[in-house]
Formats: sequence, C-alpha cells, structure tokens
Amino acid sequence: MTTRLFTFVILLIVFVAKLNFAYGQTNLFATALTVNGAAVSNYEIDQKVRYLRFLGEGGNIKSKAEEELIKEKIYIQETERVGIDLTPKQIHTAATDFAESRNNSLNGLLNQLGRSGVNKESFFGYIEAQLAWTEFARSVFGPTIRDLPVPDVDEKLLLEYRTTTNLVNLLEIVIVIDENNPDQAEQIAQEIYRSIRTPEDFSLTARNYSASSTRNEGGAVGWLNIDNVNSSFRNVINRTASGRVSEPVRVDNLYYVFFVLGKRTESSSVNFVSIDYATLRVDGLGADQVSSLQGTVANRSQNCEDFSEFSTQFNAENFVRQTVERANLGAFADPLSELDNNEVSRVELDDGSSYLVMLCKRNLVVDEEVRERILNNLRNRKLDDLSRNHYSKLRAAAIVRRK
Repeated sequence: MTTRLFTFVILLIVFVAKLNFAYGQTNLFATALTVNGAAVSNYEIDQKVRYLRFLGEGGNIKSKAEEELIKEKIYIQETERVGIDLTPKQIHTAATDFAESRNNSLNGLLNQLGRSGVNKESFFGYIEAQLAWTEFARSVFGPTIRDLPVPDVDEKLLLEYRTTTNLVNLLEIVIVIDENNPDQAEQIAQEIYRSIRTPEDFSLTARNYSASSTRNEGGAVGWLNIDNVNSSFRNVINRTASGRVSEPVRVDNLYYVFFVLGKRTESSSVNFVSIDYATLRVDGLGADQVSSLQGTVANRSQNCEDFSEFSTQFNAENFVRQTVERANLGAFADPLSELDNNEVSRVELDDGSSYLVMLCKRNLVVDEEVRERILNNLRNRKLDDLSRNHYSKLRAAAIVRRK
C-alpha cells in the first residue's frame, strides 16, 4: 500500500509538472496584476492579446492588452460604485450591434473569434465593460449637456452648410480567411478584382461566396456617406472609379472587395433665410488707398457695430447695414458667400462703384429634425470629452500592482 501511495504521489507530481510546462513558464490562471485590488489573470491577458490580434492590432500587443484590461476593470469598478446594473438582454443587444457593425451576425462573429482562440465569455466581458461605461457617462454627465447654447448649434449648422457630402453606392463581397489555408481568401479576392467587370457578375458572385449579411441582396450596401465609411476602406473606394471593382482590403480575418456603382455630391439640407451685412461706399479712392482702408477696418472692427462706428468719418449715407433675403443680394451675393461672420472684403460693381463689405450674420433656417441631429452630435462629442477626462483621473489614481 505504501509503495502504491508513493507511486501515485510521484505520478501526480509529474502530471502537475507537465501541466505547468504546457502553460510555459507562467501559470495562465495565476494573477498577473491587480487594479485597485481586482485581479487580472494571465489567462485574461492571453485572451485579450488574441482578441486584439483578431482586430488587427499591431505593435506591443501584450502591453496594449494589459492597458485595455486595466481600463475595463476601472470601468466596472466605477459603474458599480454608482449603481449601474446591466441586464443580459442589454449586453446581448450591444454584442449583436457590434457584430452587425462589422457586417456579421453575432453567431458568425463568435465562430470567428472561437477559431482565433477567443472564448465567448471573454468577448461578452469586453462588451459589458464598454456598455457599462457608456451607461455611466449618460447617467452621470448626461444632465450637464442637455441644454447646449444656441450659438454652438448654429456654428455647427453653418459648418455643415459649407461642407458638401460625398456619397458612394456600393456592392460588397466579404471573404473569410481560413486559418488552415490563409492564402486562399486572398487568391479569391484578387481573382474577383481582376476578372469581374459588371455589377451583375459581381452580385452573382456575392450571392454564391460572400460571408456578409448582404449576400442575399447580391452584396448591395446602398448609398453611403464616404466620410462614414471605415477608414480602412475609404482610400481604396475613393481611388476606384464608378463602374469598377476595388482592390481587395484585409480587415482582421476578412477580405473585402467592393463594386462602385456610382458616386455623387450633395449639399447640406441647411439653408439661410436672410443675410445681415454692412457696406461702406468708398468711391473716389485709389486701389492702394482702398486696400489700406480694408486692412484698417479688419484690424479695428471686431464686428459690424465697430464697422458702423468706424464709418462715421465718412458721409452718413455711405454706410448701410441691412438684412436681405439671399435671393435678393444681387452683386453682393458671391462676395458675401466667401465671408465668415465679421470678415470684410472689397467689392467693385459693374457701374464703377467701390465698397467695403462686412458680413454681420447669416440667419439660419433649418427643420427641427436636422437641428436635433446636430444637437445630438454635439451632445455625444461633449459626452465623450467628459467621460475621457473622468477616466484619465481614475487611471491616474488607480493602484496597479504587477505580480
């Protein structure tokens, strides 16, 4: 009996030694570091490294993985402190939305992650931490950004008016990279790029081979704002002419190929109902004198009220401030369209008269749907700024100990 017991103990020691050797020099389930007392295991770091590789991260991935896990621990700690409690349904919905943002189903994404060594529980843990932080930011900082000043909104509307929107109409084919034959997906993508010439052939190929949720529609994505397209695709799509197939693009473990059906430019839906502007008639002055006068006005006049005061050295009838509908601006329409508020320009009319013109204000008119969209964008930007600043303070104060 003693001999058998001794033999069993020896075998157990050998088994444990082999198990530790299989894990390398580090026990995967041992604590690698703590964040304010909360443990982060070597296994969690290994999972995060695999996840970041799946997402296409480069550089020092282990260091990035550790920092991401520290962030997630802080997120969870802070949200628990204020009582944020997520339901399984919320987490599942957020995970589904994430998968769809990558042109995939949740089950499809989980299968791809599994093949890369990332288990389901780890992925849902990442989603939970991000969602908890989003809910925290809305709960804590949301009330402070509910009421934004009207000038902020109008400034954003003005920027949107002066910016055109570039749209692109796309078909797509998505090819999954097989770990056992990683070169095959690239070969297929390159063959599509080289051989397909018509949208009909491209759609047929998409129906047969694409891994995207758009395959049943022949790969039809529809019209998109090119600025909202993933930056990995944007340059390739911009280089591809209408009626042509794009070069293949690899993102994570997928290859994407696009057929550009068409491109167009649209102006914003924001309009101006009227223009408030001021003019100073400067007939009889030479070109050099007018240029010098323009510089003086620009330096001394911060707005149209200052411009009015400056004009008192001229005859009163030479200075006019008025608000005119855009359609009735006449010869001043083009010069004023180039100016920002309180900028001054020189204008010479066909009748030989000469003016200094200052734009006082554009009076905006916009439907409530557009204004609300702009407001939401501004709120989200401020919310991101506040939450990032708050996290920076938490990270600086966090006690991180490495084992």
